Amino acid sequence: MISVLLVDDHPVVVEGLRKVLATAGDIAVTGEAHDAAEALERARALRPDVILLDLRMPGASGVQATRRMREQGITSAVIILTSYGDQAYVRQAMEAGADGYLLKSTPPERLIAGIRAATRGRRQLSPELLDGVLEEFGGLAREQTRRATDLAPEDLEILRRAGQGATNREIGLTIGRTEVAVKKRLQIIFAKLGAVDRAHAVAEAMRRGLI
Repeated sequence: MISVLLVDDHPVVVEGLRKVLATAGDIAVTGEAHDAAEALERARALRPDVILLDLRMPGASGVQATRRMREQGITSAVIILTSYGDQAYVRQAMEAGADGYLLKSTPPERLIAGIRAATRGRRQLSPELLDGVLEEFGGLAREQTRRATDLAPEDLEILRRAGQGATNREIGLTIGRTEVAVKKRLQIIFAKLGAVDRAHAVAEAMRRGLI
């Protein structure tokens, strides 16, 4: 049996989760808590396989509770179960050591499957949140590539303008530089990207996801 600790400050939510999980057959709710302090106490005492943890609770958030659990060596799989789908919360939860982030609108069968998968080390995420996570990951990847290439924001703006067909003079007027300064900066950009001309530089920047 998979043991589960339910943590939510709304008794009606806890009761509803109990009823849903009781239909699984291989999942047993072994305890419940209603705030972060109680969650830590129960998690230490019970060592459940999975902890379903609300995000907003009295005393401390689900993210803070997760971080404290990890600091105290609690290895139970932690799934944040919340109504809040903000990407910042998702990122904070995962950075704190959560194994999943599911919305309370998740269908019962999906929640049960998520609990089973979490015990096998698979991270869980509501499908509605996936696009946002991928977009944020893509943005981080582009920023890392930009830093690795050592191109300044102004360099990227020059490349974007060049890609739109603007001349050096037109680019200079837009960014407040002289035509000669833009030409010199382009030469530096070419060297950093390993490009031989404007078209090659723009194509390489696009290939790397910089513009």
